[in-house]
Amino acid sequence: MKANKFICLLAAVLASSVLLAGCGAGGDSSLAKTEETYDRTLRVNLGVEKKDKISPYIYGQFIEHIESCIYNGIWSEILLDRKFYYEIGEVGLSPWRAVAEDFVKSNSETTYSGGHSAEISAGGGIFQEELSLEKKEYSGYLYANASQDSKIKVELSSSAWSDSVEIDLSAGEGFQKYSFSFQGEAADNAKFTLSVLSGNALFDSLSLMPADNYQGMRRDTLELLKKLNGTMYRWPGGNFLSGYDWKDGIGDRDKRPSRRNLHYMGLESSFSSEAEMLASDMVNLEALGFYGGIEPNDFGTDEFLAFCEYLGAEPLMMVNDGLGKVEDAADLVEYCNGAETTEYGRQRAENGHKEPYEIEYWGIGNEMFGDWQLGHVPVSEYVQRHNLFAETMKEKDSSLRLIAVGNNASEWNDAMFENCAENMDYTAEHFYGERDEADVFKHISNIANNVDDRISRHRTLIKKYPACASVKIAFTEYAYDKAVTASRLKDGMGIAAVLNRFIENADIVEMACYSSTLNATQGCLTTTDTAATLQGAGYVLQMYRQYMQEYSLNAAVQADKEIGLDVSASVSTDGKTITLAVVNPSEYDVRLDCSRLTNVKSIIRSTLTADYYDSDGNELYTEYKENLAYPVAPMMSVSLFVIEL
Repeated sequence: MKANKFICLLAAVLASSVLLAGCGAGGDSSLAKTEETYDRTLRVNLGVEKKDKISPYIYGQFIEHIESCIYNGIWSEILLDRKFYYEIGEVGLSPWRAVAEDFVKSNSETTYSGGHSAEISAGGGIFQEELSLEKKEYSGYLYANASQDSKIKVELSSSAWSDSVEIDLSAGEGFQKYSFSFQGEAADNAKFTLSVLSGNALFDSLSLMPADNYQGMRRDTLELLKKLNGTMYRWPGGNFLSGYDWKDGIGDRDKRPSRRNLHYMGLESSFSSEAEMLASDMVNLEALGFYGGIEPNDFGTDEFLAFCEYLGAEPLMMVNDGLGKVEDAADLVEYCNGAETTEYGRQRAENGHKEPYEIEYWGIGNEMFGDWQLGHVPVSEYVQRHNLFAETMKEKDSSLRLIAVGNNASEWNDAMFENCAENMDYTAEHFYGERDEADVFKHISNIANNVDDRISRHRTLIKKYPACASVKIAFTEYAYDKAVTASRLKDGMGIAAVLNRFIENADIVEMACYSSTLNATQGCLTTTDTAATLQGAGYVLQMYRQYMQEYSLNAAVQADKEIGLDVSASVSTDGKTITLAVVNPSEYDVRLDCSRLTNVKSIIRSTLTADYYDSDGNELYTEYKENLAYPVAPMMSVSLFVIEL
């Protein structure tokens, strides 16, 4: 902060309007009774009338089966390739290694899950190592098919400790489930070992999770997501969607097949076949880990909806119109929303959820305008595909609200608006802001201007096509491109500027899903094997969700260009609470002078400041309640001022 360089933001409430005026050399000196000298003037004008209702769904999130967003992010399974997609010991692919290789082989003929099983005789075993554990209980199980009465030992160990269980296997009963538990200790080099002590058996669908998991999901991640308080979650993709079959992800989790998704290999690449992918030099599967492109289908439709229910969030279900069939999309609608008397409604009930999920929001396809998308066709063909999917899905449930693939940066949306008016309630817009590591002002404006442009083009289109006047925008993917500074404030300031535009355009923006919620690209949260941490964009989304009010207010800012403030405002339904959001990327503190507010009960300021980890790793995200004349929006910060009248 520069000495004696402050900007004063003066708030005044009159009988019929709310005025915020600058305090400086030309202002009323009686209003600046502090020791500091003000040499900048800022003027903010707030309209008193409520503008538009702000949709709660602008605080949504996006999760996808990429990198460690789902697996090792939300899902708590510790063992990789637990259903033996790869043959044991396959170099660079399988995480399993054999003990006494002569007594271990992979069996593709007799399995529980459909991939391979591990066929092990006395003296042999398999193991995974370099597992990260906490000091807590771990529970697990395996399926075994013993040709004779056998004894096995399962062990969890590190260089400092071990815990083991011996289990008797009964012969001739097919695959049977055997459970075990361990008392784990904190370790980054833990090892899980399965040894056959006597007899022989086939093993499949092994599992090891923290005992405190919630329906297979990580407690630490879920609790942090509760604090994030996202209102909507979009799933399962993303580009992953176009290679995904939802029917692989329902029913007995341990029998669900492992599949390769042709689009994701831990990074974004497309291949026409598995053989082509494996032969490519574009990807190092060993370096990327097992979940580079392999989908074990442990987290499927019912798990996603249990996830949303736990968080109190609205699900946005996506259907595959890339390589997927229209019949499969209709079946998914029936599975989620159909009565128990229908074919797929009955399957849902058998899978543990008797009542329909009653999902309202559905997205048809992902980025089908791009040649990187599996199933891409020109828009002249795609409009027919979209209409077919929409009409067939609505035959199952006419109440669906549909989100169409959009891209108003090209001619794509013209064709969609002209041909699909009756079959879309929203158009999806995706954007990833261009980064500027050197200039914070450009870093923020790059992403904010992108939003402005897309909103402007959408307004032009609905004027051009009156039948689409009610079609709103759903920003179902937005973030900065491939994060370098994801955990730093600079990204958070840019995302705050984006939220300001959503609020200012609440009449047309009704939905937004930040990409991605966890880990991948630039997550709101980052996770290790044993910990979850909220990041800069996550803090900002949490702040806006908690403190922004129900209706937008007009907010106009006049200030020196070097200040570069980005502001939005909202007001509560009863008109008694105003929230002013201030993104301050400058090197000056901004002071909010409320000396003319005669009826202020309190001011709450929530602030995310630069370098929000101190030298000891403590978070500098601060929140406090005060009733002062001069609350401050610090330099390089996002601040929300909640003014209770």
